[in-house]
Amino acid sequence: MRSLTLAITLLLLTACADEGGDASPDADAGATSGAMDADTTADTAADTGAVDTGAADTAADTASADAPPEDTGPSPLDESLAAILADLEEPQLPLEPVTDRGPAQVALGRALFFDPILSGNKDIACATCHTPGLGTSDRLNLSVGTGGGGLGAERAEGDYPGFVPRHAVDLFNRGDARWTTMFWDSRVERGEGGALMTPLGDDLPDGVEGVLAAQALFPFLDRVEMLGQPGDVAADGTANELATFDDDAPQAIFTAIVDRLRALPGYVELFAAAWPDLAPEDWTIAHVVNAIAAYEAQAFSFTDTPWDRYLRGDLSAISDVAKIGASVFFGSAGCGNCHSGPLLSDQLPHVTGIPQLGPGMPGDAPFDTGRERVTGDPGDRFAFRTPPLRNVELSAPYMHNGALPTLERAVAHYASPDEAVADLDEGSLHPDLRGTVQRDAEHVADLSARLSPEMPRGTEATVGLSNVREFLKALTDPAARDPGAPPESVPSGLPVAGSP
Repeated sequence: MRSLTLAITLLLLTACADEGGDASPDADAGATSGAMDADTTADTAADTGAVDTGAADTAADTASADAPPEDTGPSPLDESLAAILADLEEPQLPLEPVTDRGPAQVALGRALFFDPILSGNKDIACATCHTPGLGTSDRLNLSVGTGGGGLGAERAEGDYPGFVPRHAVDLFNRGDARWTTMFWDSRVERGEGGALMTPLGDDLPDGVEGVLAAQALFPFLDRVEMLGQPGDVAADGTANELATFDDDAPQAIFTAIVDRLRALPGYVELFAAAWPDLAPEDWTIAHVVNAIAAYEAQAFSFTDTPWDRYLRGDLSAISDVAKIGASVFFGSAGCGNCHSGPLLSDQLPHVTGIPQLGPGMPGDAPFDTGRERVTGDPGDRFAFRTPPLRNVELSAPYMHNGALPTLERAVAHYASPDEAVADLDEGSLHPDLRGTVQRDAEHVADLSARLSPEMPRGTEATVGLSNVREFLKALTDPAARDPGAPPESVPSGLPVAGSP
């Protein structure tokens, strides 16, 4: 144990030196108790009498956050991390590739994903808010729906239509069979026996295959996201016929979307390749969303992260600093209590103290009460599903409303979540969202009182976060940085979404 403490001491000192004193409170605001910053480790080393200048110099020459060590068998750090992982309730396992639904379904889904034809005003597609080149999100605090233009930050410039209430989730690895929920409030769920539970209830179309496909239905029905308003004129100058249907007529909207596709020869060809025995009159919205899900599952499945390789036995796949970060993450900091399992999410709702901002949800404005909107249980107020962490460094900003701008701030939040509202720097928000942060003392006290039991209360021992950050970076598959270019065209002939 003494040798392990010394190894961690030297590596932490080296990491801080390599990163320019990154453990200072200004650079990294803190992490939960149990980890050590440069001052703590120096004190520990002094107490043990085991560190001298020569040892520190040797460590500086041999350890680096950027250069994984040569694999020479398990080190004390590996053995310690292995013991921590062995105690986890849900094991850490490497991800495996998803089941291939076949190239024809994927090709159809790709066309649909990038084609604005699915939106009422023909001006927005799945790829608009889930742009592959932007971390499969849009890099906005809150997304901008129909009526916006451009990509990413461009969508919130000039005369834009305003924000939707929530941040666009990333799509990385959402095709994994272990997913049982979708959306920040888990309003799409797979129950026991595989039954799908959604806000559509009995109106859920027959044949929808899984939660990933089911979630694709709901942007079509949202007037702010994709549907539009009665009387709108679409981008091609035609009337928006989808928006003429009442909100309580989802099947009519779905049928009208499929009617659009039947009229396009390119989709007739793609559907025939995906389902050769299916006549056009038998197409349904279920085929549409199943194909989109097939594409998303295939295109955004990334299973070759350094962490996956480490779990497969390549002990040199991650740096010693990242191993320390993993030890803190799954050990003393308790991050792995919620960010658990291969997906690094327990898929459960938790109140984590994220400041409320933006327009809020209909009926609850200016608040977004999260899971309570689904269950009706006041105990679920402000609870949101644990986000997964694979490729997390690519999908800033973070949380259900994009309140935390960087990975550093997201990790630091968990040191003192009850101070999150006071600590929020509104300068990191879009200018039109500044001033929407709910800072009323009664609300802040209520939010703090509702913090989930897993969350720390008050500021605990804080440390530099370079170690945890290096571990989180080890969750990035290099291929996820460039998931592929959008198609050059789509069957509708409309401008391809998600393309510069």
